Amino acid sequence: MKKPDKEEQILGLLKASRENYVSGEELSKKFGVTRAAIWKNMHSLMEQGYKIESHTHSGYKLISSPDKVLAVEIKDGLQTKYIGRELYCFNEAGSTNALAMKLAEDSAPEGAVVIAEAQTGGKGRLGRKWISPSGAGLWFSIILRPRLSPQDSSKLTFIAGLAVLDAIQSVTGLKAGLKWPNDVLINGKKVCGILTEIKSGPDLIEYQVIGIGVNVNLNLRDLPAPLRELATSLSVEAKKEVPRLLLLKEILKNIEDGYELFKREGFAPFLARWKEHSVTLNKKVKVAGLLESFEGQALDIDEDCALILRLVSGEKKRVLSGDVS
Repeated sequence: MKKPDKEEQILGLLKASRENYVSGEELSKKFGVTRAAIWKNMHSLMEQGYKIESHTHSGYKLISSPDKVLAVEIKDGLQTKYIGRELYCFNEAGSTNALAMKLAEDSAPEGAVVIAEAQTGGKGRLGRKWISPSGAGLWFSIILRPRLSPQDSSKLTFIAGLAVLDAIQSVTGLKAGLKWPNDVLINGKKVCGILTEIKSGPDLIEYQVIGIGVNVNLNLRDLPAPLRELATSLSVEAKKEVPRLLLLKEILKNIEDGYELFKREGFAPFLARWKEHSVTLNKKVKVAGLLESFEGQALDIDEDCALILRLVSGEKKRVLSGDVS
């Protein structure tokens, strides 16, 4: 597990003391440094957006915290048993999915989360770039070790989509929809994408990484012009800034609850709910795959997460992956 640095440890002590001051002398003894060094740490925290009150004789007291994806902030009030209990937090990362796959290969436990303030190499399906500017969204990946066949990995993608949808509703009041196979939309525009990657043998998944990107307080000017008509953010739709940490904790809780329910009761309850929130079903769609494309009426989604189309010819077609438009 990534050991908290000194600043994170100081924050933990300030949060634990809540309304009480923590003396500089106490902190300097605990960390084996001078009081001047503690003041430098406090100054650094204040530069990051923490409001810290200081008094010569009383010490330091935390007044307010910024909306940053630090381990100490994420764990404060997190209502999960194992998802998010091991955290790898970065100011900037290439791709949280790539980091999570490496950590999973190195035996990171189920539920470990990799999260970054910004991604320089964020990716979506088919290798597309995912725009992930600093502080504007939630860019994170969860490591799971499900006892599932590789063909069933899409079920966890569906469960994650519902978890995000429910969290958005709970935190913002916004009504979202699910676009097959892995997008969350608001008012017809993409606000979240989910990218699942696995390592498996012929029969069982060894580990599965669920990468989630949510445009939370993203300014649409940060997007390339062609994407501004296709994507949105929660703050744009809600017309106010949305607390990222609160949303993240809700998503993690929902995913853990859903994952545990799935292990007990199977996929049927999730499939029924996914269909209820689908913005794909009962519409004429075009599905573009790597090798071929299909057009038709979206009739159903089956128990393997495949989209069932009625083609123009009248034939029914079962599609396992592709981009819907």
